[in-house]
Amino acid sequence: MEQDIVDVPLSSPILNSVETKDYALSLSWGIESLRYSAMQLNLPRPRSLAWAILLQVIPPPSDDIIKCLKTHRNFYNDLKSKLSMDPRAVVGDDPLSQNDESAWKQHFCDNELQALILQDVVRTFPDEPYFRDSKVQNLMVSVLFFWARSHTVGYRQGMHEVLAPLLLELYIDRKHAPTALCNTLKCFLDEAYLEHDSYMLFSAVMKGLEKFYTTGDAVPSPSGRLPPSRHIHSPNEVVRYLERIREEHLVSLDLELATHLDRCNITMELFGIRWVRLLFGREFIRSDLPQLWSFIFADGPLLPHLHYMVLALLLALRTLLLDPDPGCVLSALMRPSAVPVTHVCALALHLRDPLLHPRPSPYHFHDTTNHNSSGDSPAGRSAERAGWEVSGALSGSSGSEGVEGLAEGVAEGADVARELAALALLRAQLPGAAAALAAALPRPPPHVAAPLRHVLQLAALLQCRNHALIDVETALEAAEGQDTDKVGKRQLVPVSMIGGRRVASRQPPPKPVKLKEVQLKVFHQTECNASTSDLPCLDPLKLRTE
Repeated sequence: MEQDIVDVPLSSPILNSVETKDYALSLSWGIESLRYSAMQLNLPRPRSLAWAILLQVIPPPSDDIIKCLKTHRNFYNDLKSKLSMDPRAVVGDDPLSQNDESAWKQHFCDNELQALILQDVVRTFPDEPYFRDSKVQNLMVSVLFFWARSHTVGYRQGMHEVLAPLLLELYIDRKHAPTALCNTLKCFLDEAYLEHDSYMLFSAVMKGLEKFYTTGDAVPSPSGRLPPSRHIHSPNEVVRYLERIREEHLVSLDLELATHLDRCNITMELFGIRWVRLLFGREFIRSDLPQLWSFIFADGPLLPHLHYMVLALLLALRTLLLDPDPGCVLSALMRPSAVPVTHVCALALHLRDPLLHPRPSPYHFHDTTNHNSSGDSPAGRSAERAGWEVSGALSGSSGSEGVEGLAEGVAEGADVARELAALALLRAQLPGAAAALAAALPRPPPHVAAPLRHVLQLAALLQCRNHALIDVETALEAAEGQDTDKVGKRQLVPVSMIGGRRVASRQPPPKPVKLKEVQLKVFHQTECNASTSDLPCLDPLKLRTE
């Protein structure tokens, strides 16, 4: 199937940092040489081909790469042909039939699943022009749909953010390829097979990530939906995996850090689910993501050493995570992009083999508290962090990503939890800080009177509402290994302000509203013309950019 390669504008923040080199298969493309280069964060181009070799879906250049590529591409064509059956071709089948064997019922379920995937795809990397093109969005929906239909886990939120960097890397390798190429590279970089190769790479990565998207005994319906959260599921694999990391590794490596996180009521799944499911895709600036994934893929498709990356990131953030204020700790865990990829990878190598790889020097964070007169106190640090978080939420960016111009633009999952925690922090500490400031300045100077009045007004506004801490769901979706009584093992303790001091609230916190249970429209057959597109011609979110 012929496909047009989508041109990316030069203003793309990803392409501005692309370095083109190599594009020559040689002895350095052996599996061991590629593993060494990946661990040194220096893979040659085409990097997508190196990823395919490291993930063991394509053999090294010493074997027949072209034959293997043709096998994968034919498999994808056969899969599309099998799962794209026209129900009108089935004689005697009723479009209103509720029989599980009905081709029409499966057709409507497929349309609903594609619409569900499209809701996530249209929000992929909002600042990257490449993903605003409808052809790219159709390609992503097709790859995710056919993978979900051929695997029991189905489609889960977050998979689109695993596919997007793979697709972008495949595109960049084709975009910057020189004209003089060997036959093997010409075959691999064929623009007509961008969708096929995206499915090949995505399937390889999901071999190691699929277990993190399972939900115990919960099985998705043919339309890709999970059972409602009132059904009790057994603990899913990702929660058990993160608990093993804490009990078997973190406690022995850094008992103080593990104890402090437990004292702050911050469980591993609160932040770890996003870390492992998205392969740390939101924890670093996007231009560093290819180097990070090269390091992770060096271990093979099962990603056996992924837990060392979780530990390395926690230890790299140790200075921030030992803050006495739980709000600051939660903020650091939700957006820890201040640590460079090189430092985290070097620390992960040391944890894997301490005798072979020396421990890197501790990373020193830039201290900004000197610019604030209240920064020496815990309340001052908390207020500064809360202000930083709120300003990032209002502008659609935060931390170093805002500096790099790589704003996420859309708050999802744990991003919402981070912003709720920052808001709760403001409600808990701003009124007291404002009252203390007003008491210290009974007769403020004229140039201070107006700002102080504004601060007191904001503090009074926050006090007008019950500022109990809002429960934070530990998973990315509503119906994910949760029972009806609690979201996770621990919850943030609700607090209220009485006479300037914090006391436990007597009222239980409100139950979180399940925002992910969106009722989707089932499309009529006249709205889905299979001859023009595999997708519903309606845009459920009306966000499609042409």
